[in-house]
Amino acid sequence: MEIITGYFEIYDLTMAIYFSFNTDVTRVLKILGVEYTPSKEMLSFRDKLLKSLDWSTRIYTTFMNELGVIAPILFPVRVKMVDKTIVKIEDSLDFNDETLKIIRERFIQVLSVRRLKIPPDDVKKMIEEKPGELTRRVEEIEGISRDSKWFINQLLFFPRTALDFLESNTWKMLKIYEESGLRSVNFSEIGKFMKSYQSEMINNSIRNYFEYYDIHPDESKPLYVALQNSVPHTNSGLMTYPSFHLLIMGLGEITKDFSESIPLEDRVRNVLKVIGDETRFKIIQYLFDKPATQKELAEVTGLSKSTISYHISLLFKASLVDIDVFNNIVMLRRETIKKLVKNLKSILNLR
Repeated sequence: MEIITGYFEIYDLTMAIYFSFNTDVTRVLKILGVEYTPSKEMLSFRDKLLKSLDWSTRIYTTFMNELGVIAPILFPVRVKMVDKTIVKIEDSLDFNDETLKIIRERFIQVLSVRRLKIPPDDVKKMIEEKPGELTRRVEEIEGISRDSKWFINQLLFFPRTALDFLESNTWKMLKIYEESGLRSVNFSEIGKFMKSYQSEMINNSIRNYFEYYDIHPDESKPLYVALQNSVPHTNSGLMTYPSFHLLIMGLGEITKDFSESIPLEDRVRNVLKVIGDETRFKIIQYLFDKPATQKELAEVTGLSKSTISYHISLLFKASLVDIDVFNNIVMLRRETIKKLVKNLKSILNLR
């Protein structure tokens, strides 16, 4: 598999926004044996962001939290993808008329197939002939807020207004990002890494990552590893597009967490720690019958969406569930359960 490593700064900003609204990140990592203390710059960014929220930034941050997976569509990269590519946020904000058409076309493709479950041509026809019907279908999408649905409708019906909204709020976020000092810290750390890393280091970490999560991607597609340092021990999970794979990976995971193969005993202990919680065990039992949205799991357990997100994060980090980030569907990884039983027998010499 071809592995191409680069830095697309929008992902660092996206991760900083994610951390600001999901402070359980530190607790999730600690349970899995990773000690992470947010930098003073990261905490400054969070504080400044939360204090500056208004109507538009609330919609923007909500959308980026819930649908940040489509950032490659909304913030297209205009350079040839090669190792050590660095794309600053400013380089992703040139929304001219030609770019607007490309973004909208790609967005409709993903939205149609992944969320609405209807052909893209039908969506285009509905935009012109049945806008009310299309709006109703968007409103019925599960697992996302009304703020995200508002932005989706804007992008479908008023694309220029939507991208102006996206651009203006990204500039607002960028100002906070700079004032907090987080941007400077991230560029410094990424710059040091880019000067020193060897391809073999990346390849080893990726192999160890795949081994830990028991992932077997289609090797005929290239893998783009987009580094981020805002939360250096958190990755996005492998995302597969028609012609490539994308993994947004924390710098600390490359240089520390997955720099060596994780012993079998440690992997088993991590899984057992996660399964041992009553709520997470209940979620696993429910997912044995069928995949579910996080909203559905919240209803089943009687817990809030934020609490469910915390438990799902732990299940994901222990490789017990997969999350279809396009459809917001959580699926049990049965092979992990089977492997756990097999590994326990091996470790304890059971026959």
